Amino acid sequence: MGLHIPTVPEVNAAAVWSYVTRLLTSLQSPDHLQKYLGGPTGALGTVLPANTSLHDELLTLLGRLTAARALYLDNLNNSQLLNLPNVSLMEHEIEFVSAEALDDIALTGEQPTTERTVTVTLPSGATRRKVFLLALITVMNNTSTAQKIDLMVQGRKGAGGWNTYFSQDDCIGFGTVDGATTSLIAVQDITALVDVAATYGFRFSVNQNQAQSVRYTTEYLVVVTYRMS
Repeated sequence: MGLHIPTVPEVNAAAVWSYVTRLLTSLQSPDHLQKYLGGPTGALGTVLPANTSLHDELLTLLGRLTAARALYLDNLNNSQLLNLPNVSLMEHEIEFVSAEALDDIALTGEQPTTERTVTVTLPSGATRRKVFLLALITVMNNTSTAQKIDLMVQGRKGAGGWNTYFSQDDCIGFGTVDGATTSLIAVQDITALVDVAATYGFRFSVNQNQAQSVRYTTEYLVVVTYRMS
């Protein structure tokens, strides 16, 4: 809507406030009002050189509006709204869990367990920051034979080659107790592997020192930290 500047005979209190209302809805901030208050050389002064009353009314309004803006900013500061973090820099987490697998192994030498897959998806516009793998392993000795077991946790993208993220010799052991049970949680940084939305496979390989039955129950949890930027 265009601004209507009243002529001198029309100037009265109602005309001033009507004009100011239209003026303020056309300006982006009170600072822009200054260009209309330049006296004889300003916009209003040029159009209404003899009308100091209108000029004074607008100066009064500007003072009130400035005070109102200061109060508004004080309220924002007191409520800490101005200190809210930048949402684009905030980090979020999302988790993906695999199905369980149960393997009964009674051989020596390196033996892989059943692969379990996790499909990673992120919100549109998200950028992944860090990715961690939690391999949850429960092991039960299924005979009364003592065992020492080496263990490796591995992962891959799609049908690609396997990468090893955890490898320890003799990290699980049993005495001669049938039904003895223990658990192990391996936490590994797999950011280099999980770089895009895709399906990832995980497994672990074991090497028992005795060719007797040991049962392995496994599950995998992938934790992705991301930003919306």
